[in-house]
Amino acid sequence: MTYTTLSPFTRFALCLGVLVPLVYYGIQAAAAPFFPDFSVNRVTASELGSDRSPVAWLFNWGIFAQGVLTIIAAFGFFSAFRYFGVHPVLAGLTSAALVLNGVQTLWAGWFPMPDPRHGGHPLFVVGMLTLPFLLAAAMWKASTNRTVRAYFLLNLLGLAAVAPLMAGASGIDLSQYRGLLQRIFTLTIFPPIGVAALVLLRRTLPTAENRQKS
Repeated sequence: MTYTTLSPFTRFALCLGVLVPLVYYGIQAAAAPFFPDFSVNRVTASELGSDRSPVAWLFNWGIFAQGVLTIIAAFGFFSAFRYFGVHPVLAGLTSAALVLNGVQTLWAGWFPMPDPRHGGHPLFVVGMLTLPFLLAAAMWKASTNRTVRAYFLLNLLGLAAVAPLMAGASGIDLSQYRGLLQRIFTLTIFPPIGVAALVLLRRTLPTAENRQKS
């Protein structure tokens, strides 16, 4: 592999990808102190943008911005995946899932709770649930670093563990922990986007360390 830089746009788009999880959790941290009786366990992220919040605009515009960042980042991911030899079909599917993820957050910000349209389209759910698998498969090809590969595999195990709880398959009433469950679930969705973008950016650095680790 010849370590040359990616195009300026690709690198810029990947930098936006790094910001995705920071924006998602950052806007929650900024809006939570203003929410009446906020509880990490009980209050979901979307409720911070509902009519119950005096600063709903902060969350809704923030999540809308996150959607824009994700969609732009998706194009950077596709270019970087192709640069590192990921099959075009896998690169395309992963990038498409990222775009769906971005559209979903745009939708959520545009139609905040309690708008019945807030939940979006089932296609958004498909995009969100397939993204961790597609991203793991693409990163397995894009990086030979064992730590990177282990992270994405462990992330899939985490998703497999929490998804049934989110779907209510356990049969246990977890309504008082819906906020906590959602935040654990999203740890398997948004941070991997940032990690993958950072890994791809670092792989382009022409250093002896990267030649050994990538």
